[in-house]
Amino acid sequence: MPPSQRAFKDLRALRLKKHRRGQGRCLVEGARLVAEALRSPTGVQQVLVTAGFARSEAWPAIKAGVQTQGLEPVSLTNTQAEQLADTRHPQGIFAVVRLSAEPPRPEQLYQPPILILDDIADPGNLGTLLRTADWFGVPTVWVSLKSADIYNPKVVRGGMGAHFHLPGLWQGDLAACAEQLTARGITLLGAALDGRPLDQVEPPGKAWALVVGSEARGLSPFWRESLDEAITIPGAGQTESLNAAVAGGIILHYLQYSSGPAVDECGPMATGRP
Repeated sequence: MPPSQRAFKDLRALRLKKHRRGQGRCLVEGARLVAEALRSPTGVQQVLVTAGFARSEAWPAIKAGVQTQGLEPVSLTNTQAEQLADTRHPQGIFAVVRLSAEPPRPEQLYQPPILILDDIADPGNLGTLLRTADWFGVPTVWVSLKSADIYNPKVVRGGMGAHFHLPGLWQGDLAACAEQLTARGITLLGAALDGRPLDQVEPPGKAWALVVGSEARGLSPFWRESLDEAITIPGAGQTESLNAAVAGGIILHYLQYSSGPAVDECGPMATGRP
């Protein structure tokens, strides 16, 4: 059954942050993301599908997930799919996902390791960092209010399902949370151009939090003053800095899997310029 005119208008409005927050839900687009949403504990309210996608090889598996959730697929025309889509060539499959109005429980919100994203305004970078955190087993991600909206369609697409796998994902005023890091024995590290070279840093077990700031401004003064240690990625080229998502991925890998500085008889392993 197709959506009513009013219902479709509300769906189109979900492309804007104020309406996502106002309605308490977001729109997920594409076969992979819809399948991820259906497999997760996240509340899927609706699945919308075009006749063309319903004839595709991907539909039977998704349809089974829809039936498991006790939902009835909503029919869309190709024109309606194009109006809802954030991509140029939509696949014709969407899910409406309920947003939680409350932050994660304390045991989730403060579960280390923690990735803190400080004013990451680019949706592509933000989505990639969420995906990277999920890949490296970082369960908790805090996102500042000045960052892109975590449910922006480009962020959701870039996250590749990470939204449904991160129990401690939260966007809000982070200042109050920061005080709890020290109280809980969590070491606060931050990515900065003038920090200590990464391969000279002793990873603090699993009880750490990493702050990654914007490429344009770096870490905000609040986080810079709160750090236990600033760290940098040594480089050998002429580029001023790394992309925020790339830098975050390199540091997350080191902190999660490195046993510490590589040392020989002459001390820490030689690196390129800091």
